[in-house]
Amino acid sequence: MPLASGTVRRTSAAIAVSTSLFALLIAGCSSDDKDTAASSTSASPAAQTSGAAVPDNAKAGMFVVSYRSAFPKLAEGRSDAQIAEIFTATCKDIKDGKAEDAIVQSTVDRTKSGQTAATKEEAQAIYTTAKYLC
Repeated sequence: MPLASGTVRRTSAAIAVSTSLFALLIAGCSSDDKDTAASSTSASPAAQTSGAAVPDNAKAGMFVVSYRSAFPKLAEGRSDAQIAEIFTATCKDIKDGKAEDAIVQSTVDRTKSGQTAATKEEAQAIYTTAKYLC
């Protein structure tokens, strides 16, 4: 029985997200504690207060790169900041303890742009990636 092309695309997208995420995670790991110490001492008080609720820029950047590579049609016409907002809002929902199904549905809504929106499977992959990074 031949594979449905939609299934192959979704599987390929999930593999691309996982591979990109892993590569970025490995590349982002550093043993240089000086950079971390400098950035944490120079952060503004406003950033320090909201830091618990908002993922850091490195994680948001990893998410944006993974999102753009795995979901080019969903990323089309969106700025990095708009894609990072999908990540931030999803992380907030996860940290607030919302049900996975509700977060996945919210992700479908957040990814709407014109006639394009994530499928439930794509939204599930986005949720899984965000959950890992949050």
